[in-house]
Amino acid sequence: MIGRRSALGGLGIGVTATALAANAATLSTTPKLPKPILGPRMNFVQADKVMAQLGLDALVVGGGVNLYQATGLDLTSPRMGHGPVVFAVITRNDKQRLSLVAPAFLYYYTIALDHRDQTYPAYVYTAPMPGQKIAGEPGAQKLEIFADRGAAKLDFIESSRNEIVTRTVGQHEIKASAMLALRAALKDAGITKGRIAVDLPLVHKEIAEALPDATVVDADDALRRIRPIKSAMEIELMRQAAYNNAEAAKEAARTVRAGADVRELRASYFAAVALRGMRGVFMVVDRVSTPTYEAKFRDGQCFSIDCVSEYMGYHGDYARAVYVGEPTKEMKKVTDATGKAWEMIRETIKPGVKYSEIQATGRAALKKLGVNYNISFTPHSVGLYHADHVGSSGLPSPGDMVLEPGMVLSVDCPLLESGAGGSSHLEDLTLITKDGSEPLNDIGDKVILV
Repeated sequence: MIGRRSALGGLGIGVTATALAANAATLSTTPKLPKPILGPRMNFVQADKVMAQLGLDALVVGGGVNLYQATGLDLTSPRMGHGPVVFAVITRNDKQRLSLVAPAFLYYYTIALDHRDQTYPAYVYTAPMPGQKIAGEPGAQKLEIFADRGAAKLDFIESSRNEIVTRTVGQHEIKASAMLALRAALKDAGITKGRIAVDLPLVHKEIAEALPDATVVDADDALRRIRPIKSAMEIELMRQAAYNNAEAAKEAARTVRAGADVRELRASYFAAVALRGMRGVFMVVDRVSTPTYEAKFRDGQCFSIDCVSEYMGYHGDYARAVYVGEPTKEMKKVTDATGKAWEMIRETIKPGVKYSEIQATGRAALKKLGVNYNISFTPHSVGLYHADHVGSSGLPSPGDMVLEPGMVLSVDCPLLESGAGGSSHLEDLTLITKDGSEPLNDIGDKVILV
């Protein structure tokens, strides 16, 4: 049990200056930033397996999350509402498993520094040069880069961009359009026809024009089969996300006091994850997810927190019951039973176990403990999404999902009943290993006492 009686109020709009000053000793203000991890995230072994199963010769993606998983490039343009202009080409060719297609200036100005140490090729494009054709293709306009004023020596950013873009253009000549660049990347990977899966309508249009003899299909099914089985890099990102999210949640919860507001707790949590180089996604407090909810905590209250944030796109997911002082006997009974049932479930988690079997184990555990609470014990795979196995095309029902090595599993254990005198939730992230499982965050305490 995590405990710190007489804890202080949280940060937030409307919090008093006294509470803010007192809380400074509780909520860390020193950034704790993990080292950035560069490069493609996708498990290409799993991608090759899925593509073979579905009879696909290539995947071409332009959506923000899909592009990021394939390349590791976290571009701002998708978040700004811009349409896809950068594409990743994924094939089963070991010699050219991944290729990047990007506008030449965007590559120079935004992508080059992240691509400087990567081995996968980049194909850049500009626009057609009117009246010019080379080998039957429209000639491409010249790449425009920043002119050198000559008033000072080029700094690291300037010289690196110039060097990287010069090298890239030297390896693969500039094309006059995205379609021509995509065609070149696919041709170099040995693909001129076959089945190609795409993630967005615009990508479908470009590929259909680039390879008219190819069959273009939806990539949703393939991507959702690939995503749950993490690469070594994704597992490391999930370790960072799970651990730091849980620590931030505990740190924020310790700022709670009777009389403080729910919004102050949310603000403290989002501040704590930001200081760890993460971004808050949502926080459910006492069964309420809307950030507009206002309520005061009271002495003797037991309430739940469910905290999700992401590190470099990968999600941490952590939930606990929080006691503000001594809880009622009924709520303590609920949280004790939940913690014991989760421990019984953890002992059974290993490859080959179905989601439905996890839920059955939880229900059997409660029966063995002699209680009859409605606790869902709902499993879901966590990664680039809060539930990254969800899909409707060609996937088994959630209950039939089977654990495999490389998955990161959450088992949601909320109390789904009213009239108990409070709310309760318990949730940790667990890596499925070859022989069993491994917790990714501290699991030593099942409740937080403040």
